Amino acid sequence: MSDEFRDGMPFVGSRLWLDFLNTTPLDPDGRPVDLVADADGLGRWTDAAGLAGEVSAGEDPHEAGRFREILRGAFERLVRGEAIGDDVVAEVDRRLAGVAHRLRLTVGADGPQLAVERRAAGVTGVVAEDFARFVCDHEPARLKHCANPACSMVFYDVGKNARRRWCTMSVCGNRDKVGRFRDRKRREAGTA
Repeated sequence: MSDEFRDGMPFVGSRLWLDFLNTTPLDPDGRPVDLVADADGLGRWTDAAGLAGEVSAGEDPHEAGRFREILRGAFERLVRGEAIGDDVVAEVDRRLAGVAHRLRLTVGADGPQLAVERRAAGVTGVVAEDFARFVCDHEPARLKHCANPACSMVFYDVGKNARRRWCTMSVCGNRDKVGRFRDRKRREAGTA
């Protein structure tokens, strides 16, 4: 499954902020499951996202969940081609205030290099930064819901032709292929 799932967390969105939205997958009965509802879950997601070294403090999972829902509303607005709204801008900007960047000049075998180190007061600051960079330069038609109606995942289609339909081919895409195969076999059996 390549890098689609890390420590049980889905990373199929092609952007960090979308992966954060995807922390509420649906269970088999269609009910959302909050993977970051507690400190352990939020910590696991932070580690799985590779952010542990960039986040300086733990964050209230309830507050992180509230921010996730604000971003979910922004996602829906963007999909409809609407502006994200002043409320979203204010909330993202508030979280960006907790993100600091430090430039470091290092000299290695290949000569001098400039490195950027990011530190954030909480994981939502890093997510807010990814969202802010995204909304400044994205193609709205590439922002999508998974085509499986029983799936809540969202993603940014980075493919050359922007024809991606599924959150992941190994899960939802495969389910669709199996379903179509079974339907075809039933039809063939009924006409034989």
